[in-house]
Amino acid sequence: MGCSVPTAILDDRGRVVLPKELAEELGVSKGDLVVFERKGKSFVVGKGSLRKDRLEEIMEWNPERTGKPERVSPKSMKGIWKA
Repeated sequence: MGCSVPTAILDDRGRVVLPKELAEELGVSKGDLVVFERKGKSFVVGKGSLRKDRLEEIMEWNPERTGKPERVSPKSMKGIWKA
């Protein structure tokens, strides 16, 4: 037996509505960012990340504090600045 592939139709304004099962599998819903990545002559559809989400993720980052600064060698520092 063959595998059924979800399909969608492009409307007159160039929009595509993702089939419900595909949206559920991607974990996207109304208002989420969907990205299209080129793979040769085809595209892969995936869930994107909004800048706001990324900022909130960074703002919530709370590393463990040891109370002592870590010593960093000059060579390691140069490597940090090259990144």
